[in-house]
Amino acid sequence: MEIVVWARSGKVPGLARQKKWVKAKVSADESGRLVWVKPAGEPLALTLRSRESRPRNKTDLFFLDPGTPVWEAVTADGQELGIVIPQAREHAFVEQLPVAEPAPQP
Repeated sequence: MEIVVWARSGKVPGLARQKKWVKAKVSADESGRLVWVKPAGEPLALTLRSRESRPRNKTDLFFLDPGTPVWEAVTADGQELGIVIPQAREHAFVEQLPVAEPAPQP
């Protein structure tokens, strides 16, 4: 499955070469980690902020069309990532990834 991932910090974690964003083939392992197929890299433990996507905004990658669905995720060490799944039929992939528990409302 192909996705686009970018890091607000400027370095996508888990890859050998430093990149701000990458178009990658990935899968998910049984523990919900993102597994890099191409380019190769270390499996990445991340947590989605929500299973619901949001439309692309100005802080996302400039070449994405306005309204492109974007999922926000955070890695175990706190890095913020944006994820785009270009093929609508593959959006169910997010079901394989863990989601942050919503903060309790006071």
